[in-house]
Amino acid sequence: MYSKPFTTASKMEPVILGFEIQTILLCVAAIAIFTWCLQKPKNLPPGPWGWPLVGYLPKLVVSLYRTGLNPHQLFAKMAKQYGPVFSMRIGGKVVVVLNKYHIIKQAFMNPRICDRPLQTLEAGITFSSGEAWKQQRRFTIISLRRFGVGKRNFEQCIAEEAEYLTEEMINPKRTSFDVRSLFMNAACNINCSVLFGRRYGYSDSKFKYLLNLLDQNMQLFGIGGAQIFFPILKYLQPSNYKLLQSNISKLINFINGVVKEHESDRDPDNPNDYIDVYLNEIESNQEVGRESHVNLPNMPVTVMNLFRAGTVTISTTLRWSVLYLMAYPEIQKRIQHEMDSVVGRDRFPRLSDKDKLPFTSAVLLEIQRITSIIPLGLSHSCGEDTTIEGYDIPKGSVVVSNLWAVHHDPDTWKNPDQFYPDRFLDKDGCLREREELIPFSTGRRICFGDQLAKMELYIFFTHLLHRFTFKKPNDSKPISFSCCFKGVTGSILFPDHFMTQVINRD
Repeated sequence: MYSKPFTTASKMEPVILGFEIQTILLCVAAIAIFTWCLQKPKNLPPGPWGWPLVGYLPKLVVSLYRTGLNPHQLFAKMAKQYGPVFSMRIGGKVVVVLNKYHIIKQAFMNPRICDRPLQTLEAGITFSSGEAWKQQRRFTIISLRRFGVGKRNFEQCIAEEAEYLTEEMINPKRTSFDVRSLFMNAACNINCSVLFGRRYGYSDSKFKYLLNLLDQNMQLFGIGGAQIFFPILKYLQPSNYKLLQSNISKLINFINGVVKEHESDRDPDNPNDYIDVYLNEIESNQEVGRESHVNLPNMPVTVMNLFRAGTVTISTTLRWSVLYLMAYPEIQKRIQHEMDSVVGRDRFPRLSDKDKLPFTSAVLLEIQRITSIIPLGLSHSCGEDTTIEGYDIPKGSVVVSNLWAVHHDPDTWKNPDQFYPDRFLDKDGCLREREELIPFSTGRRICFGDQLAKMELYIFFTHLLHRFTFKKPNDSKPISFSCCFKGVTGSILFPDHFMTQVINRD
């Protein structure tokens, strides 16, 4: 009978092939490690370097999970080990974390550190860099000032919305409620009055849906805008990334609809709002053939940036305010006594009263300090090679400011974890503002709406406390800031959901 000759080739081929694949993989790994080692600058700030390709990201995720800390708390802890300036790799990027006020201030005044990291979802004004950022910022500041934003004569617009808000909060049928959506609507209406030339009612279901998208996105963005700036994260959290994309598209579609309405009925000679002015600028550029970043593609994203700006931050600060005042009723009474003595009960407080209400202002500053609702700010990027505190920082590095660490620095603030508004008063009881308090960041990319935000916070805060006393409902859980209400972190440090009882003082 015929038999096939014996040969070892067929048996050896899989073994040889497997050996070749292993050899190739080992070579690739060796090259990656070698390249990774070569890429590490010699004079970077100290810090954990991590693994090739993924960097410190896996260890960072594990550390956050094991410790239960938020990223800003973990970074503050790492600063004790590595120093106030430390670095690490996240994916293929060098990330430098700054944890002291004077270092952040100096770094963010450096024109080489005022870009944003290359982003994956949106640009507009908030996330743009270079000339695109400069042109849009300059145009926007001039346009907003045209409508009085940030000036004292804009006070009436905010005060009117504050009165709408207080009226909406009076409802004898409910004993307690969550203030979140009302505060969001009120804060956003200030932006809408300038951007769209109108405000939206508190029962408008479509608008409430859009506000929910805004709120959700601030959690999906991640710390310092991580989802925007680190593409690797879309593979770790694909569902979050897709939801973020979807939400942004819905917001853009809403804004495009508003723009179309403006295009059909605007009067170029009498612009009523920011969108009218923006459309006029586009036409003017086209008439003279001037190229500009103030253009139609950038318009909806820029409007969305401004629509979002202040809305979540103001409403979140007000939510924290209510929570702290429920936890410290004696401080709430002291504010109300000061306002009643200075303002009386026949009118609401005004900006002109502010100097006579030092304790009220001190409480608001202390709430901003202790909560630090934007704990890591928005990430910056190095447009060129530069230095920070004598360390070499390569072009393209991401620079993160740990604002929470600045506001909880025991070298600056005595007993930083204690809620103590009097730290902002001098020995004569006058307000003592501190330069180390930087809730709107600092430097070249400081929030250009910071003056408006301060005005809004003061007017909303004083109107609310002049009209109401906030009390913890009897059936709600105890308020403990070390446990139940330590904050839920996205780009914004939100308080946990809570209910409040509103007692009318009139």
